[in-house]
Amino acid sequence: MSTKNAAFVAMMGALGNILSWLSMSLAPFLPNLPLGPISVSIAFDLSHLTTFTAALYGGPLVGGLTGLIGGAVAANVFGFSQGNFVTGFALPLGKALTGVAAGFIMRVLRLQTGKRHQSLVVVSTLLAYIPEGIFTVFIFLSILPLVFRIPAVIFYSITAGILVKASIEMLIEGLILSALSANQSFRNFILSFFKAS
Repeated sequence: MSTKNAAFVAMMGALGNILSWLSMSLAPFLPNLPLGPISVSIAFDLSHLTTFTAALYGGPLVGGLTGLIGGAVAANVFGFSQGNFVTGFALPLGKALTGVAAGFIMRVLRLQTGKRHQSLVVVSTLLAYIPEGIFTVFIFLSILPLVFRIPAVIFYSITAGILVKASIEMLIEGLILSALSANQSFRNFILSFFKAS
């Protein structure tokens, strides 16, 4: 990874955390649900907009690293601050999975050029969430009940709510990215980080 690529990842990761904080502050669906030794909260999180942008133009590695870094605020809000270290560590890993998956899917569909139908951008963001969605189900229905000795059935509706909310986020982020990637100036700016100096 070049210095310009690393700078891009750092910039997009920081922007992802800002978007995460803003969107969570404006749309907290379930601010705090105490579950014995931990609390669970659900809020709108648009941090993957930067993950998808990074994945589209930089590929799986750049997308994955951006997702990992961009998950810091969410890890604190949904995990560590709630006494839930499992979610705190798992959340950035899940976001990294989405970045890696998006990078592969967008490369296969050749979406970097902007010449493909823009609806494919939206489809790719929805598909890219599938690994993170499976990982989320595993964490909430297997790991959290085991670690905190809470019956898994308690997490069923919470997990379903997270998956529905995340699917809506992916759709919105896909629509925004579709509009941004259709703009030549935006494409040129992002691609400048990946051109040899």
